[in-house]
Amino acid sequence: MTQTHEAAANGSLEQSQVYLRSWRLAVVITSLCFGILLLGLDMNIIGVAIPRITTDFHSLNDIAWYGSAYLLTITAFQPLFGNLYKFFNAKAVYIASLLIFEVGSVICAVSQYSAILIFGRAFLGFGAAGLLQGALAIIGLSVELDKIPLYQGIVVSSLGVSVCLGPILGGVLTDHASWRWCFWINVPVGVCVVFIVFLFVHIGESSNRSNRDLPLRSKLNHMDTLGTNLFLGAVCCLLLVLQMGGQKWPWQDSRCVGLFVGFALLTGCFALWQWRRADMAIIPFRILRKRSIGMGALVLFSLGMSSQTYAYYLPLYFQSVPGVSTTDSGVRFIALVLPQIVGLVIVGAIVTKWGYYVPWIVAGIVITSIGAGFLTTIGIATSTPVWATFMVINGIGIGMAQQLPYTALQAVLEPEDVATGNAIAVFSYQLGGALGVGIGQNLLLAKLMTSVPAHTNAVSPLQVISIRATGLSNIAPSAEVLGDLRMAYAEAVRDPLILALAAACLAFPFALAMERLNLIDVAEERKRRSEHLRSTSVSDAKHASQHEIVQ
Repeated sequence: MTQTHEAAANGSLEQSQVYLRSWRLAVVITSLCFGILLLGLDMNIIGVAIPRITTDFHSLNDIAWYGSAYLLTITAFQPLFGNLYKFFNAKAVYIASLLIFEVGSVICAVSQYSAILIFGRAFLGFGAAGLLQGALAIIGLSVELDKIPLYQGIVVSSLGVSVCLGPILGGVLTDHASWRWCFWINVPVGVCVVFIVFLFVHIGESSNRSNRDLPLRSKLNHMDTLGTNLFLGAVCCLLLVLQMGGQKWPWQDSRCVGLFVGFALLTGCFALWQWRRADMAIIPFRILRKRSIGMGALVLFSLGMSSQTYAYYLPLYFQSVPGVSTTDSGVRFIALVLPQIVGLVIVGAIVTKWGYYVPWIVAGIVITSIGAGFLTTIGIATSTPVWATFMVINGIGIGMAQQLPYTALQAVLEPEDVATGNAIAVFSYQLGGALGVGIGQNLLLAKLMTSVPAHTNAVSPLQVISIRATGLSNIAPSAEVLGDLRMAYAEAVRDPLILALAAACLAFPFALAMERLNLIDVAEERKRRSEHLRSTSVSDAKHASQHEIVQ
């Protein structure tokens, strides 16, 4: 009798997560890297293919939608996937996200009409919304708390690789095969990732047990359909006005005003609804009010705006000002991406060993802000060693700071709330990046309207905007005019780079406000608490069995 009760107690309490080791861990981390690489490639490979797509579909007016449809769903569905990872098995949700991503890729690859391609991009973005969260969730469930920064750094660094590889691969596939291969390439890699995750990722039954044991009806109620729709509508209004405002529609146009008003009203309704639902909300305020969560989200928002602005406008600078090809601009971008990867991995390893992460976030923001300040000075006469040095400084800083807010939420949240924290963090980064690209585009086009006439009257600003950066030599009647257009573009690109500098600096006070915890201390405290609960439960079981024997 006594042994039975002790076994029951130990069985109920020791169903803790079995952490991965050795080759199994290496295989899982590698597969997650490939999953994140797919996510990053899809974000960066499409840009160089769009001119060929618009030619095939005669769909010049749909250019904005090829990007907006994807950004809309990948941003707006982050909170929904946060709840899915919170209440359902992380492995199953991740595989489902990958399969949706794969189906979306196939829809895009076989589409015969522009509208179908736009739908495929939206569907693909819906699946992509769960990939980064899923990778973070699986890492959190596969390794000890104090080792999370190292493995998060390794996996998140795949995004940096994709920023560089995407334009190069997209250019090669579009020029030598077909733009459809920009989507077909996702299929074999995605199938391999699904296969590896299915075989090698094992998540203990007790992980997040309190949430996963809820009845299905209760779980579905937590999905908050109304809140998701309000959130989707608000993000849709915001991204649409940033894509169309100042370009297709004047800012004072009633449609722009209506979208801004719609965004404000829907955001207000969403916030009120979340407050009323309390713990049933897709973004519970009790989690958002934690200093490291709220401030970490603002850090990621700011760094996302800065880094995504560089990802979009530095290649534009290389293609317009020095006038290099799409492939060469991708090669030059290695100067920012490679130091970023090095910073991610090295700082992740140091935090794993030392435990403190906030000082590295602050130091990284300072370094990336210095590099961002230098990058605002580049122009038509900037030599390769100079711009490369500036990009290296900026990349090291971004790599040091960018993944550590994800680590912070692991330290301040209980395991059952980590999925929601991941959703808030990933959404903040995605939203910052989307706004950075949208605002930067408006700054660039507005500046071109004044910088082109300031340098030459041979070509109109509208001609320059319509031909885009890679076509300047096609509209310039002479080498002298081409030089003037390159100078005009150099001035115009500086405005988005100033935006990136401002965003990087904005992250500094938010980083200072984060809680200064030590991961090693937090991990040891949780281990002691778990052991205390286990010993208490075993003791209670012994007393219960003795009581039964006496009776």
